Amino acid sequence: MAAKSSYSVEPITRDDVQQVMELLKITFYKDEPMNRAIGLCDGGAPCLELDDYCQHSMLEGMTYKAVDAEGNIAGVIISGDCPLTESIIEDMRTQTKNCKNLKFQKILHVLTRREEYSRLWERYPHDQHIVEVKVVATHPDWRKRGVMNALLARTESAVKQKGIRLLRMDTSSAYSAMSAERLGFTCVYRQKYSEIKIDGETLVEPSAPHLEDRVYVKELF
Repeated sequence: MAAKSSYSVEPITRDDVQQVMELLKITFYKDEPMNRAIGLCDGGAPCLELDDYCQHSMLEGMTYKAVDAEGNIAGVIISGDCPLTESIIEDMRTQTKNCKNLKFQKILHVLTRREEYSRLWERYPHDQHIVEVKVVATHPDWRKRGVMNALLARTESAVKQKGIRLLRMDTSSAYSAMSAERLGFTCVYRQKYSEIKIDGETLVEPSAPHLEDRVYVKELF
């Protein structure tokens, strides 16, 4: 796709799912630090669990695409409405235990630890829901053109319209963490990957500068 100068932000529809997944497989699947560290999709290997993770919230109504005049997708943001409740931890533990893909199981362990240690339901006891930004991806031709900022602004507007006060962004990448802070998010959990272990063994160890797993939250009103 040749680089263009303008784009519009629109809701993702069912007709977009295949094109969105194609974009994710050349960006998020390969570039996300934990995916790279464990070789989750090396050589283009399929990962049905990651497919399901990406598609699960795609049509919930707060997922957007940046699209150029020719209909090419320049970037996407996939978000989902999540209840703020401790019961999510047990659900995630069960999902992790039942995962047959041992590589993806390691990532699920990290995600579960985020919930166990961030304990957002205690930090925000008067809120019942939080919207989580689960995946952000920009086509290589469109990077550093403000696509992520535009997608996030549209998401924030949609979250406010639903009357939800909190927006969450988890970052496994040092670059994503810097972006979150620049965009007004506050870090509420951080842990070095080298310290996230099971039976004394580090689960996932991305290369520098991606040394910490973090959770960020933005209070919208």
